[in-house]
Amino acid sequence: MIKKTHLIMICLALMLTSCTYLKYSAIQAEYTKLQNADPSQINLKHMLDQETFFVWGKSIAHSNNYANTPIAIAAYSSKFKKRERVDTMFFKRTNTHYGLNLPEGEYTLLVYADINKDGLFHQSEIVGEKALALNTTNFPDKLAKHIDIKLITSSSVDWAENIVTPKVIETEQSAYYPAGSIRSLDDPMFDEKIATMGMYDPASFLENAKTMFYALEENVAHKIPVIFVHGIGGSSRSFKPIIEHMDKDRYQAWFFYYPSGGDLDQLADFFYNIFLSGNVIPMGDMPMVIVAHSMGGLVVREAFNQYEGKANENKVELFVSISTPFGGHPSAASGEKHGLIVLPSWRDLNPTSKFIKELYRKPLSRLVNHQLFYTFNNSGMVKLGENSDGVVPLSSQLHPEVQKQSRGQFGFNSGHVDILENKDMILHLLKSMSGIKSIFPESHLKILINGGFDVKLTNDYSLRSQHLISYAGKYIVMLVKGMLKPINLQQESYIKAVRGEAGATKEMEKEFIKFMKEYPQIVDSVL
Repeated sequence: MIKKTHLIMICLALMLTSCTYLKYSAIQAEYTKLQNADPSQINLKHMLDQETFFVWGKSIAHSNNYANTPIAIAAYSSKFKKRERVDTMFFKRTNTHYGLNLPEGEYTLLVYADINKDGLFHQSEIVGEKALALNTTNFPDKLAKHIDIKLITSSSVDWAENIVTPKVIETEQSAYYPAGSIRSLDDPMFDEKIATMGMYDPASFLENAKTMFYALEENVAHKIPVIFVHGIGGSSRSFKPIIEHMDKDRYQAWFFYYPSGGDLDQLADFFYNIFLSGNVIPMGDMPMVIVAHSMGGLVVREAFNQYEGKANENKVELFVSISTPFGGHPSAASGEKHGLIVLPSWRDLNPTSKFIKELYRKPLSRLVNHQLFYTFNNSGMVKLGENSDGVVPLSSQLHPEVQKQSRGQFGFNSGHVDILENKDMILHLLKSMSGIKSIFPESHLKILINGGFDVKLTNDYSLRSQHLISYAGKYIVMLVKGMLKPINLQQESYIKAVRGEAGATKEMEKEFIKFMKEYPQIVDSVL
């Protein structure tokens, strides 16, 4: 009779001989060979055994000089090659966030503006510059945040490269999100090959998904955000069965689409800064919902540890984890020990890792209602070890500390992946979500759901004003005319400015005043 330990090693061997695993093992070996022969920072950031840093910030423009000008930011390093361009990101407008993935070293960040709009970012079109030293002394969490760059009058940098604007698939232009963030779940970005790349080559993944934030539609103020976080090897597309059943009038789907082979501490820090800190996406009092599958639940739980208790931090009222290995995964320990390559996330999934041991160092906020969904259908022909859903042991999903901190545990007779299509689970999830209320009263929501003004505005109006008028124009007119009462100080301030009771200082205030003067008949149709 074959011993259990021998069976585990047989299964591990099968995993390690899969085509994808062997393919990326060979790729990693080639990276190592190239680095030894001809070292470069570009090559180094693709190596799994090397630390890399997430760098993010904004291009700050205090004027409209580059309002409709294509922008690029490039990071140069001379660590191995003189002025090597290690990473680049392209924008469609200023005052939006950028993201770079860089190995340790000293960098010069240059911001280009395609001023003559010839499709070439020329060395004479440099409009911003910043020096940056990346190391674990300066950035122990390997996250360099708020690296903002102020834009100035264009100048020439003789040593800088001329950069050709890349050919990209056009996506919906956003008034609020970084370029390319609004996508359908059928978009090639969410294909299995990209998700797999996120496991085995995070740097290549991040060349496609710079900011890790995606949405299905433009932001609207009255909809509750539901943030979906996939597991290892997964993609945002896996949540499609849930989203198809969501009330699109009341919820908006956001996604944390991340390289799942990466360092979980680093990814959790990034998640906190994007979604929870209130600095990147300020939600005020609007509650948020997070739905996380498998390892995604670990990323979110660690992100909650970053809460600082500040008033401007976003409020998560419901956190639903699905089939999450809260106690780690025993196979990760075997993979770390015997694997041809070792993913950083495997190290963190090891039940004895520092990440798992420190995951519950802070209790969940009392505001967060954690609903723990676990799965127990193992349909495998050969069943090894303890009870599981075919992937994650029940004992890990039901880690004692997590049970203590969750307000409900619900089991589903489903497998680890199939659970996301399970009708009973989806109904239970939607029922839990229905208890989260928008800050907008029902009477206000009915008007907002009916939409705004269907009018074609000229480019004299900013993209944000065009969007606001198209989805909430009628609602704003009713506020201004006193037909509805404002729900917060922000609305009160806006109404006073539009009425002329206070000075209109903001672009969107001035443009709505302009709209009411230019389209009086459309405005009067609401009254």
